[in-house]
Amino acid sequence: MAHDHAHIDLESGDRRVSISIWANGLLTVAQIVGGILSGSLALIADALHNFSDMASLVITFAARKIARRPADARMTFGYGRIEIVAALINYTTLILLGFYLIYEGGMRMIDPPICGRCRSTRRLWTATSC
Repeated sequence: MAHDHAHIDLESGDRRVSISIWANGLLTVAQIVGGILSGSLALIADALHNFSDMASLVITFAARKIARRPADARMTFGYGRIEIVAALINYTTLILLGFYLIYEGGMRMIDPPICGRCRSTRRLWTATSC
């Protein structure tokens, strides 16, 4: 049976993941700054989502590098299963961030922020306002 399909260059994939990491990082910083300056919880929530995407990509990038290692005396089947551990870490991170956003939204409902020009220290740290 012929082997007639092309394989993607692993280094090219690493470069693409690296570009995605940097793009998500810059977007996250811009959204956090914009969210704090405008007092928008929605913008902060989206920044956390982009940060989790960036963290996932970093974990995935590291797992890709580790998974390519050949088998040795300690890891006789190789390191390919590290990608499963990376997926578990990514999933757990998303769940924890979801719980944080639910908590923060609940706190806004219990103690709504004061609208207007007043910006207290608490509101800057939690990025809550109208």
